[in-house]
Amino acid sequence: MLCPKCGKESANLRICGYCQTPYPVDRPGQAGLSQSKRAAQAAKAANAAASSGLVGGIRSFLGRQSRATLWGVMAVIAVLTVVYMRSGGDKEIPVGVVVPNLIATPMSPVEANNTLNSINGAAPADVRGGVLVVRVPTAMWPDRRLGQLALAQQYARADEIVQGRKRAISFLDPDGNQFAKSEPDKGVSMTR
Repeated sequence: MLCPKCGKESANLRICGYCQTPYPVDRPGQAGLSQSKRAAQAAKAANAAASSGLVGGIRSFLGRQSRATLWGVMAVIAVLTVVYMRSGGDKEIPVGVVVPNLIATPMSPVEANNTLNSINGAAPADVRGGVLVVRVPTAMWPDRRLGQLALAQQYARADEIVQGRKRAISFLDPDGNQFAKSEPDKGVSMTR
């Protein structure tokens, strides 16, 4: 038999085996109801019980609105979604201000060597006037400023681990223009 409260089928004919609700007793007006009609009534009762919660309240509210209102609500939700997605852009990184390391995970000496070798392998770094000049190859050039700063910070950190000391580093983009610098006493900052 189908329970009018929970909507589950039970082999018991007097009470529901799941929620222990007693089944309705045949009344004089229901004597002629077939099993399928009783099942339909039980399903209708189960749907009414399920729709009485939050979802049912939302459904009934939306059912009372006009199509224009519904389309307007959907348009507002779409606009808010686009604005939210667009607002997640680059953080403003000021020029000349040292920003804490964007990647704070520890770096082992092996990882430091790998970082230096991957960048220096494509475009060797050289020392000019006591400053290490690193030209970032085109294949490794990040488009976003946040990525450029992270690359410079990671290289400076790796160089410090391998060399055992901090040193002045000038970072050049693939066109040869300086985009960041590392100063031993201050840290890494963007120059443009």
